[in-house]
Amino acid sequence: MAAAPGGYAPMQPMSGAMGLRPAGFWIRFVAFFIDGIIIAVPFFILFGILTAASGGFINADGTANAAASSGSSLLSLVGTVAEIVYLVYFWSRGATLGMRLLGLRVIDANTGGTLTLGKAALRYVGFTVSALVCYIGLIWAAFDSRKQGWHDKIASTLVVHAK
Repeated sequence: MAAAPGGYAPMQPMSGAMGLRPAGFWIRFVAFFIDGIIIAVPFFILFGILTAASGGFINADGTANAAASSGSSLLSLVGTVAEIVYLVYFWSRGATLGMRLLGLRVIDANTGGTLTLGKAALRYVGFTVSALVCYIGLIWAAFDSRKQGWHDKIASTLVVHAK
């Protein structure tokens, strides 16, 4: 490809460089929704058990049950950590369970290989940033020529259909 004005070479299209087909926004959304269910179901079950064991959030006299409130805060923290570990671990292995179910994988945009743990962690940081700005960074993948969200651009990753 010829260099653009200013000496910068434009990015190669996905199909030319590696022969891989980028995954679009909606299939990625469904894969993440599946992952959300996988992560959330055990925590909803634990939350119900914790709430029942502590007598609920409201005591019989109408006051807040401090044990249940602090337990749910701890469970929320554990859930957040579990989400981070789940996504970073599975991204570094090529695909989350939801992605595998739909035949997708995440790759390093430069090498075409699997992500290192560091690159997967950077992708998670980018994912968080993308979600914080009204999810625009995630929705960006629907309109990008390479189907990359901001998190993909930050970490230099691509989500593609597995061969």
